[in-house]
Parts: sequence; C-alpha cells; structure tokens
Amino acid sequence: MGLKLIDGTYTLQENGLPAENDEEEELLQNAQLRLAVVQGSFPYGRHIGSRLDRLDKEGEHAKEQAISLANEALLDLPGVQAEQAAILSGGTIRFTLATPYGTKRVLVTP
Repeated sequence: MGLKLIDGTYTLQENGLPAENDEEEELLQNAQLRLAVVQGSFPYGRHIGSRLDRLDKEGEHAKEQAISLANEALLDLPGVQAEQAAILSGGTIRFTLATPYGTKRVLVTP
C-alpha cells in the first residue's frame, strides 16, 4: 500500500513513521489524485490526470461534463466511476464515486 496523504502532506503514525493506506483509502487517494492533477503534467505519465481544468463551471451542462471528464480520468482504476458532481463555491467539485467499497465522496479543486 502507498503512504497516506492528507492535503498533500504525509501523515505520520504515533511512532513518527509514515502511515500507510488500507486498500480502500489507497483507491480513493488514487482517484482523487487522478482527478486533481492536470492531464499531461507528469513528464513520464502524460496520460495520468484529468482535463477538469478545461471545464466551464458556469456552463449549462457543467455537472454532466464534469462527470464525463472524471470518468475519462478514472478509466484505469477498475471499479471506480463518477456518478454525481456538485460544483461548490471556489471552484471545488464534489464527486460521488461508485467503488468496490460502496459509494464514496471526494473533493477536487482542479
């Protein structure tokens, strides 16, 4: 499992060592990172990320477009699919994801 990140910072255990995610946390962390990162910004993984930075959040079909762009970014995460999107103040998007662990929510600021 990977190391646990909260707001971009590694979380430490009581003994000072980095905390690790369980399988569910790892899946959600990977989904959130894929949604938040601009597609093409990693030199060795240009496919990683989303195109949510191009979303017109004021557009008539913004929620539907956000779901479509999110599902495009989540294609290589088996069993994870965006079902709903809510565009919040400040440009943050709250996605409701269907996962093998049930329905989960993640916040993304593209």
